Amino acid sequence: MTKPKKWLGNQPTKCDLCKGKFTDEFFIDGKTVYGPWAIMCTCCHSHSGHGLGLGKGQKYNSKTLLKVEESDD
Repeated sequence: MTKPKKWLGNQPTKCDLCKGKFTDEFFIDGKTVYGPWAIMCTCCHSHSGHGLGLGKGQKYNSKTLLKVEESDD
């Protein structure tokens, strides 16, 4: 059994795009349609993200900081 992956940085508190505080259970560290990567709320990710998976983005639980295993593949 593999150990769950965990966010290693400081706990994110706000979305890099809309600047709103995280109110959802999840945040995404992902590539944006604008080019650079960002820490996003799920709403901004749905509009400005490139999806989930290798090279696209990773979804994390904002309380436990554990990676949620989801991908678009």
